[in-house]
Amino acid sequence: MDAMSRALRRAARSSFSDNIERAPMPSRFTRPSFNIYDGKMDLVEHASHYIHMISLHSHNDALMCKVFPSSLGLNALRWFNGLRKGSINFFAKLIQVFGGGNEKIAASTFRMGLPEDSELWESLTKKPSKDMRQLMRRIKEYKHLVDDRLQNKGKAPLINRPRQSGFQLRPRKDLRIYEPQW
Repeated sequence: MDAMSRALRRAARSSFSDNIERAPMPSRFTRPSFNIYDGKMDLVEHASHYIHMISLHSHNDALMCKVFPSSLGLNALRWFNGLRKGSINFFAKLIQVFGGGNEKIAASTFRMGLPEDSELWESLTKKPSKDMRQLMRRIKEYKHLVDDRLQNKGKAPLINRPRQSGFQLRPRKDLRIYEPQW
């Protein structure tokens, strides 16, 4: 089976329990406009916005679950499609699981912001970070590696260099400081 077929099969399989899957949608339901969660905004803010926008239907747990994926951006939707089949059986569980997956979404979003020819992008693609702590450690290690390379070439980062500016400080012979006499 090729990668495209696997991705389509994973997306078609539902993370929702049978009860949620079989629950009917209200006949006159219109999906509200949501802020799309892209992994960069605050998770609590997104969940709060979502709940506020769908508050007229807060009594319908199945509807709240079914509509939630439409508020997710590409990376978050990828994460959602990777959830175990039938693992979500009510909205509070979905929000709880979403909170736990937030670090993976953030790490993936960070990686996507890097140039594809960067060594860090390649490293994070081959072996994704498990959590934010590991991501931050790998970023720090990469920064140290780049700094070491620059120092070996005689191009130390500006942080470690003595301050250089276009102006040279020269002592002025005609400068006198007068102190008040009381």
